[in-house]
Amino acid sequence: MKKRYLFILAVLSFVTACMSRTTPPIQSNKKHPTEIRITPQNSAISSWAFQLQKPQLANLAESPYDLLVIDYSKDGSDSKKFSARDIAVLHKFRKTVLCYLSIGEAEDYRFYWQEEWKNDPPLFLGPENPDWIGNYKVKYWREDWWKKSLRPYLDRIIEAGYDGVYLDIVDGYWFWHEQGMAVQDTADEMVKLIKRIADYARKKAGKEFIICPQNGMGVFADCSPEYKDVYIKTINMVGLESLLYNTHSPEDRDYRLELAKELAESGKIILDVEYIAPSQYAEYLQKVKALDFKLIPYGATPDAALDRITDFWKFNQ
Repeated sequence: MKKRYLFILAVLSFVTACMSRTTPPIQSNKKHPTEIRITPQNSAISSWAFQLQKPQLANLAESPYDLLVIDYSKDGSDSKKFSARDIAVLHKFRKTVLCYLSIGEAEDYRFYWQEEWKNDPPLFLGPENPDWIGNYKVKYWREDWWKKSLRPYLDRIIEAGYDGVYLDIVDGYWFWHEQGMAVQDTADEMVKLIKRIADYARKKAGKEFIICPQNGMGVFADCSPEYKDVYIKTINMVGLESLLYNTHSPEDRDYRLELAKELAESGKIILDVEYIAPSQYAEYLQKVKALDFKLIPYGATPDAALDRITDFWKFNQ
């Protein structure tokens, strides 16, 4: 294993050296040169993996998965963000790479966070999430959330050459409904934001830029008919957590399966991650096989740390 790892590092070094001689400098607000983007078409994606903590470029490159969902940074900080050259290396290994982006919560370790916000919060900032210290609900429909946080974040993602974004806390629309707002209004506003992200990114990075919301599928059931159509036309994929295991209730599981099937029948790729032990992988694959719609599965570690890529692929061949 160590020899293989060293071989991958050597290949990465060679690719990087070649790029340094042949690839022109990255221009601000422009997509990475198209000649190095050799990722497969969406229709060719048959496997995926999800790692947000402690990613190693060599491990990502040598993994057998077609699609990777990673953070934009090795440790969440701007100083350790993946460069355009890093993402280009993953493209050389034929990876489609989506960048994680929280659109319904602000994170106090991100580059956009300002220390004074804790005592003098901006108007878009809501309460801290008690389950995730340092994460704050946001009034995602406000223009200042877009200008101060999301747009600068998207610019970094686009400049690095990611193939798309993996949008988290879409279900934030339900939080604001629980605070007394009409659910159709909060759902419509979330769909508007997803559409705005898509329009902005596709204008700068190209029309093939992938939009993949995570969870929160109820948003297209709770929004107005007009915005349901917008949602379905805008997204390419949807990522789901715990669709078949660790569910809130049988009723919730069945509801989410129904929504996932509707999206699959609309031509969307369905990604699912389950936080289960390797001993459950075979059973998981049997459950996936029994579904009446197509789903691309991934088994992560039971602690949901997302700090390594598992060997789930060995069971899914």
